[in-house]
Amino acid sequence: MSSKRSAWLAVALAAAFVLAACARDDGGAGSSARVIKIRAEDIKYATTIITAKVGETVTVTLENDGALEHSLIIDELNVKIEHVQPGQNGSATFTLQQPGTYPFYCDVPGHREAKMVGVLTVNP
Repeated sequence: MSSKRSAWLAVALAAAFVLAACARDDGGAGSSARVIKIRAEDIKYATTIITAKVGETVTVTLENDGALEHSLIIDELNVKIEHVQPGQNGSATFTLQQPGTYPFYCDVPGHREAKMVGVLTVNP
């Protein structure tokens, strides 16, 4: 093999190595979502104020520690965790696109009216 050809091969291998090292697939560390747990008990959420940042991917997990079915709805973000039975969990993963204040609530009849509500604040 000529020295010129060996040099080109070495450059090509080095470039491939650099590209492979810089590449990140969907399972990379940067794609993991931050988990926000919200516990439902009786007819209330244990946590009613949550915050996140624009561009952040979050997984909201509703943990139902109560004796009744519960849900967690964020209308403006099209998030629906519904029919979570006592002792069960439900979750939704989404990426926050806009700053703002987004109310969430339980849509089981009578629960929202009983103040089973909260707020997600998305900061820039």
